[in-house]
Amino acid sequence: MTITAIILVLISTFMHAGWNFFGKKSSPTLGFFFLTMVAGALIFSPMVFIHWELVQAFDKNIIILLFMTGLFQSFYLWGLAEAYKAGDMSIAYPIARSSPLIIVCITSFFLGQQDNVSVQAVVGIVLILFGCLFIPLQSFNEFKFANYQNRTTAFAIVAAFATAGYSLVDNQATQLMRGLTNDAGEAIASASEVALVYVTLQSTFAVFWMLWFVIITKKQRTEINLLIKNQWQAALLTGGLMLGTYALVILSMAFVDNVSYVVAFRQFSIPLGVLFAVIGFKESLKLPKIIGVSITFIGLIAVALG
Repeated sequence: MTITAIILVLISTFMHAGWNFFGKKSSPTLGFFFLTMVAGALIFSPMVFIHWELVQAFDKNIIILLFMTGLFQSFYLWGLAEAYKAGDMSIAYPIARSSPLIIVCITSFFLGQQDNVSVQAVVGIVLILFGCLFIPLQSFNEFKFANYQNRTTAFAIVAAFATAGYSLVDNQATQLMRGLTNDAGEAIASASEVALVYVTLQSTFAVFWMLWFVIITKKQRTEINLLIKNQWQAALLTGGLMLGTYALVILSMAFVDNVSYVVAFRQFSIPLGVLFAVIGFKESLKLPKIIGVSITFIGLIAVALG
């Protein structure tokens, strides 16, 4: 990873832990996260019109990838909302953030990108995963499979698979977008412009998929109306942080050889998320969490330097 990529991802990790904190605190429901997507799309919508030439150059492959990332994003937010409703943020957040590494790395090998993943990075990723197994525990005696068989863990894993899905799709889609050129053979948009346009469209396509979930029943429609009246400020703040976070992540992908590095280093948000949960929600901070966060941090350094 380059210094530029590391700085961009570090900033995004603070923002990511922040919007998860506000989401958990405000209303951890699919309806609330739907409003954050709407708010984020509206905030960043001028980027689409400013760079309309880029949008006009899209081919069917990019459009298909946008539909796919929107679907993955919808499942991610659904899984996250259900996990937060069922349990502590300091449990759900680390699981949802760490598990995608396994999926993305395995997929990278299947895609023939294994040469870009160093041995040190693999060791770092293993350490991150190992550390995250300790973070949810109250004591080391609880380190048994049965303690991970619960609703919080199940939906956190749903969010994790969805994260891996949209990470891989987004990397491919933004590569195609950065490769678009005008008649003179020049790139239509810079990496930062692609990032801003992409996250706006990603949230828009997520809204398309999520809309069917939130209007399917009267209960959901009633909840949306109440959220609009009482939580619109929180949704606006969370939506802005959410899209701003991912814009930085998308931009950082332009400075790495393999998306696995970005997905791995973003896990610095895990100790931050745990810290926010402990301070903001008074959740417990036991020795297994401290050791787990420490091991995770060592793994992050290994990935960054690999």
